[in-house]
Amino acid sequence: MKNTLQEIRDKISSDSNISDTRKEELLGLLDELNSEIGNISSFEHADKIAVNVMRTTEEVTKEDKDPDLIEKAIGDLKDSVTEFEVSHPKLFEKVNNISAMLASMGI
Repeated sequence: MKNTLQEIRDKISSDSNISDTRKEELLGLLDELNSEIGNISSFEHADKIAVNVMRTTEEVTKEDKDPDLIEKAIGDLKDSVTEFEVSHPKLFEKVNNISAMLASMGI
């Protein structure tokens, strides 16, 4: 899972379409997400979330963006975290913050 989050960090860091300010914000949110994922007891669910974050990142960093695929990826990400909403409210909050930031970027 740490490898997946590092891959996401690398993709965001190297994307020239994302402003430096947004990169810093997204990377900060990923740090918070990583910290929160470290607090959960079921790594199967954490892996599912990490995979969905990776897929969302891949969609939003593609040169030829498909809004439908981006919307689906974000929806899948939210769905994977909804399972944790009650038992892991901080994790839910972190993923929502990342989703909101991506949405505010027009993604």
